[in-house]
Amino acid sequence: MNDLRDFAEYLAGRGVASPEEVTPVIIAAHLRALTEIGLSSKSIARKMSSIRGLFKYIVAEGLLKKDPTEGLKMPKLPSSLPEVLSFEQIEKILGAINLEGPRGLGIRDRAIIETLYGTGARESELINMETGDVYKDIGFVRLFGKGKKERLVPINDSALYWIDRYCRDVRPALKKDKRTPTLFLNVRGGRLSRMGLYKIVKGRSDTAGIEGVHPHIFRHSFATHLVEGGADLRAVQEMLGHEDISTTQIYTNIGKEYLHGLYHKYHPRG
Repeated sequence: MNDLRDFAEYLAGRGVASPEEVTPVIIAAHLRALTEIGLSSKSIARKMSSIRGLFKYIVAEGLLKKDPTEGLKMPKLPSSLPEVLSFEQIEKILGAINLEGPRGLGIRDRAIIETLYGTGARESELINMETGDVYKDIGFVRLFGKGKKERLVPINDSALYWIDRYCRDVRPALKKDKRTPTLFLNVRGGRLSRMGLYKIVKGRSDTAGIEGVHPHIFRHSFATHLVEGGADLRAVQEMLGHEDISTTQIYTNIGKEYLHGLYHKYHPRG
């Protein structure tokens, strides 16, 4: 609403009184004016999206025959590097989990965060994991990614330990008399929701004094720490389930940022 109000004020200033008078040149001039006053590309892209939505509605209602936003290109957004936790921060989060809490939820939450960081699983992949997807004997888990594409990902002994402990001591009480293959359950014995998973991760991280943590940050941290440790990029691509290696290459950039940080911190001329 604020975006469209700004646009309406701009049109009024140019004497434009009806949708029929709006041209691509006028819209482009409005966006250019926003750039000149210092608005970010992200904010301008959002405003452009609002204007497009308005004219799409006007055309759909039959009030206008041609959409003046057709052919206008969105401003190119700068690519930002994903957020990453340090290994020390992850250890701090895991160490702050109260394992003596009610119904063994601390043990469940420890297993969840260990699995997120230990496999680089997406939120949906972790939520949909089943007990049969954990191959403890060979140290792998089966994940189903986008388009239900299946992949096997290595998992470390620590994550396997906490999954095993959760399955033995906590999961039976959570599922009660329900017959469900889902691995990680909520307090009602059902599948976790995305919001439920987010609240678990955020709550445990806030307790450790580390704010702004979300489930996907563990996937970024998993990949970044592998690349920093010298892992082959093709292997990381396979573990993350990326179709295109260019998607995985962003983690080499994060690695460079990390190296720059070390250089500036420890080099005498840094």
